[in-house]
Amino acid sequence: MQQAGEIDLAAARHAQRKPQATRKRALWTVGGVLIVALAATGWVGYRALSAKDSLEAAQSLIGTVKDQAASADFAGIAQTAALLATHTSDAVTATHDPVWRVGEFVPILGKNLTAVREMSEVVDAIANDTVTPLAAVAGGLGPESLKPIDGRINIDPIVQLSAAMDPAAAAFHEAATRGMAIDVSGTIGPVSEAGALLSGMLGSADALVGDAASILQIAPDLLGANGPRTYVLVFQNLAESTALGGTAAALTELKVDDGAIEIGRQASSGDFPWRDGSPVVAPDPNVEAIFEPLMYTRLNLSTSRPDFPTAAEIAQAFWQEHIGGDVDAVISIDPVALSHLLGATGPIAMSTGDQLSKENAVQLLLNEIYFRYPLEEISRTDDFFEEAAKSVFNALMSPATDAPKLVSALAQGISEHRILAWSSDPAQQEVLANSPMSGILPANNDAATTTGVFFRDMSASKMDFYLKTAAKLNTDVCTSATPTFTTTVDLASTITQEKADALPAYVASGLWGSEHFRTQVFIYGPPGTTLASTEINSQGRLTTFDLGAEDLGRPVASFMVWLAPGQTSQVTATFVGGAGAYATPELRATPMLHATKLAVEAGGCAP
Repeated sequence: MQQAGEIDLAAARHAQRKPQATRKRALWTVGGVLIVALAATGWVGYRALSAKDSLEAAQSLIGTVKDQAASADFAGIAQTAALLATHTSDAVTATHDPVWRVGEFVPILGKNLTAVREMSEVVDAIANDTVTPLAAVAGGLGPESLKPIDGRINIDPIVQLSAAMDPAAAAFHEAATRGMAIDVSGTIGPVSEAGALLSGMLGSADALVGDAASILQIAPDLLGANGPRTYVLVFQNLAESTALGGTAAALTELKVDDGAIEIGRQASSGDFPWRDGSPVVAPDPNVEAIFEPLMYTRLNLSTSRPDFPTAAEIAQAFWQEHIGGDVDAVISIDPVALSHLLGATGPIAMSTGDQLSKENAVQLLLNEIYFRYPLEEISRTDDFFEEAAKSVFNALMSPATDAPKLVSALAQGISEHRILAWSSDPAQQEVLANSPMSGILPANNDAATTTGVFFRDMSASKMDFYLKTAAKLNTDVCTSATPTFTTTVDLASTITQEKADALPAYVASGLWGSEHFRTQVFIYGPPGTTLASTEINSQGRLTTFDLGAEDLGRPVASFMVWLAPGQTSQVTATFVGGAGAYATPELRATPMLHATKLAVEAGGCAP
């Protein structure tokens, strides 16, 4: 029989063993939780790497789709779309794992997982609701299906794309809105960077997709799907610059009906009378004050203002009154854009024995032709231009034209503002006005804060073949509540006095011969700014500040630059903006014969 002391000792030992067992069980429990946590973390990490790889592959494929669209590789788009859908599906699968979704509730880690999942869902939505439906239509197309046959473009594929584009663009806009709203604040570097990259890509792409949808919506009608259309094609002569590029030198009528396109009547600017004192359309007194009344009375000067609808309405009125017939739309092109198109057609034989090619078109059309004929036979240059226009048109309508190169050439000409379009139909014009072909300066600072630099020859010459220009914008728009915009413009005559003295009279100044040449410079400040100051830094023979005015809802600084052969001049205008919202700064210039070198310095702005 145990004694009381022995019983107490056993109880004490049992009491000691109980905490030890509890501690062991606790350790095993904690250890088990840690193992499960480590396993879950490893699994989530594995899934995260899988999602990352899939998203990066998808991003690369989106770039491939863009390149294939630019080169009209429709079969390639279909193949790429299938791969894209696979990668985005893999990314979504990885981020919809049950363990992943639980992990989204874990502090710190969860925010990163949520952001990656949402990005995967957005990219997957774009793949399935935008790229795949368009690829289904585009996959049945090819360069051959778009090539003209017997002077007619097959518009059926364009009609199909037009029908598919609207819902695809709407789906893209919805996905882009979701994507740009993803919260990546407080996430780790790679996630934050991926979110910023995706948001930026979606923001710019959303506008492009919307523009493409709008253009495709009206494309069938523009190609005569709903009845015959008559267009006038204006050829701008860059050897005598105007704000939109060059003077309206030659015009060609295009007849369009259900995809069939043919050339009608042709005319040069010399075929239209000077209507001095009798403007062809009602003039705007403010515009007349800046660009002089002659832009409303002489067809060749209709492109003086940096606003293509103004020029198009003047050209339409001249044609309808002096040639006859209704004009549904006006299209403009210049020799540089023409040279891009010749890269798709190949060299074209002319009746003069010339070979018009991508390499020599600008030189031949804007300089060499003027040395060929004396002043009394200058009308032969117009004949040459007319034949060139007809020959290039016939080549473009030939099945031998390289369709992918043609698409790329058109895109380049449009992006350089060398191909412009205006429609007399208000609904069509509303679409064109929001496209890169509009020739319209932005009316606000919503998408970009744009400063413009424009030139106009004032010498009655063809001397802009020998003129080089540059413009630089300095702005603190991204760091100041009331920003300044300072634009400096350089002009340089590249011809020597000896060569100037040997120029044909038709090329040298009709006013001063080879003595000196005059160019007007217009600097347009952004909307919502005022002209603060101007400066003439170096003035060649003579440079003056002409006037300060307002046009197109913007302040305008105008200079008159006089250059003797070989001289340079530099002018500057500074504009100040009030408090308000400003977008990324942009500098736009006249598409000159020798493209103006543009530079923007905007400290603090995102690249």
